[in-house]
Amino acid sequence: MTAHFRILSILVLATAAVASAAMPVAEQNALVRQYCAICHTDAARSGGLSLEHYNAATRNPPLAAMMLSKLNNNAMGAAGKGLPEKAAQQAWLDSTREQAKGAQQWFIARDDVISAGIVRESTDSSVYRLVVACNPSTRSGEVQLSWSPRPQTGRTLTVDVDDQPAKGYALEGKESMGNGSSLLSGLGSIVLGKSGSGFILPKRSLTISGLFDGETVAFPFAELAQTARAELSRCF
Repeated sequence: MTAHFRILSILVLATAAVASAAMPVAEQNALVRQYCAICHTDAARSGGLSLEHYNAATRNPPLAAMMLSKLNNNAMGAAGKGLPEKAAQQAWLDSTREQAKGAQQWFIARDDVISAGIVRESTDSSVYRLVVACNPSTRSGEVQLSWSPRPQTGRTLTVDVDDQPAKGYALEGKESMGNGSSLLSGLGSIVLGKSGSGFILPKRSLTISGLFDGETVAFPFAELAQTARAELSRCF
């Protein structure tokens, strides 16, 4: 066997190994329905997430990044449904990690609602997801911040937008899981602004601090595409 042929064989085997690690879309969706969507419902939106209509075939890197953070931090068993087999767990994680690529850039989704989502990670492995959404037909929208893996309550979140004075948001209360469980936890998300609340889309950046000790993250609104900004501005 020539050296060239050995190299080609190694590459083929490596590619096959990567391919075999990926989980088919139907299997991913089934696992999300069984282990995630029963808590992260449209009504409850636990941790700022609704996964009732999740479809792994529809690309959304910021959403996948939040799911990955939760899956990596014991969320698989949170619904009390046990755990998938080890091989399925790993394939699910690998597939979700692949879907999360690009989460650090703005991702625009257009359906009945247009949304722009992006993720930032701290040096402590906390994940922050910001989503700006607008329904163009009703001109109603909201700006939501969610975080993982640790819920929080009893703290004050500080938000700096461009050159405006910093604004504090009190994190108070707890949230329950959407499966009817009596289990309560701190908050995993907060709405920073809604249509009619006076919130204006930042031109340069929106900076978050105070959620976790020593952590500050900035969302780069200067990098938001002008077309998306114009569409979202109809609600803000």
